[in-house]
Amino acid sequence: MMRTLLIRLSILLFAVSVHGQAAIEPLIVMPSETDKAIDTFDTPHRVYFKKGVKPRRQLVVFLPGTGGDGRGGRLISQLAAGLGYHAVSLTYPSSVPAAICQRESDDNCFENFRLEIITGEDKTGLLSINRANSIENRLLKLISYLHKKDPAAGWNDFLTRDNELNWERLVLTGQSQGGGHAPLMAKYHKVARVIMYSSPKDYDVAKGRPAKWYAKGKTPLDRFFSFNHMQDKQGCDYTQQLEVLRTMGSYQFGGPVNVDTTRPPYSNSRILVTNHPGTAISSAEAHTMIMGDGRTPTGPGRVPLFEPVWTYMLTKDR
Repeated sequence: MMRTLLIRLSILLFAVSVHGQAAIEPLIVMPSETDKAIDTFDTPHRVYFKKGVKPRRQLVVFLPGTGGDGRGGRLISQLAAGLGYHAVSLTYPSSVPAAICQRESDDNCFENFRLEIITGEDKTGLLSINRANSIENRLLKLISYLHKKDPAAGWNDFLTRDNELNWERLVLTGQSQGGGHAPLMAKYHKVARVIMYSSPKDYDVAKGRPAKWYAKGKTPLDRFFSFNHMQDKQGCDYTQQLEVLRTMGSYQFGGPVNVDTTRPPYSNSRILVTNHPGTAISSAEAHTMIMGDGRTPTGPGRVPLFEPVWTYMLTKDR
């Protein structure tokens, strides 16, 4: 009873909801339309932008989980657009799970696996992705395409004068596999913010420890936020998940905060967790309910219960 009341109060007092407003419909863009060299995973990106809202001049980039594409992240992208962000849900090569590295002898397997998907550089024999089909190229070409189509919409904020990605204006988000790519990209580039849903989960089962690549990088640690379910065992279990976040350095801003019983601003923690609905559920359900469209729980008026959490992670001042 108390948990339900707190969640409802959170929605009323903190969330910036798209409920009651016209839904922000995405612009559909085929990856190959932005670059003819893109010849795999050519299902549409989705672009969210709300005119008339004061722009934040930052781009929220959502990277879906294994097997996902640009259709994912609709609710959180709509919320971001309503808050003044530009937002894109990116299709990228996502068919091979990062968990393939869990028992590999190579300490750098997780990092090399992700870097090949991110950059297109040949790093591992576990998959084959070229530069054109990489996350970086897909994102760069999408932004360039959108700027040419609508020069007044501010997409050039996310490009440098040399027509490269303007990393410091990017908010990298993702779920599951995508939520693992985001912090690795932020290790190599200084970005505005990192939001990880049901992630990061690179845990070396063979050695019983988090992946080697979790270390301080170019993005300050206070810009990293995570949201996980206590019953999510996909990739790693809850205890291992917290070990990963401790290794990353997230604990220096406070330990895990249960959003079921705590209102925003959640003690200003960067580690947010839930055990909704408070009874036993499957790991797969726990893994997807964090922000999954059509899977995340809703409250009064069909407002997502976790919208206050999403809003906090998108707007928390550092």
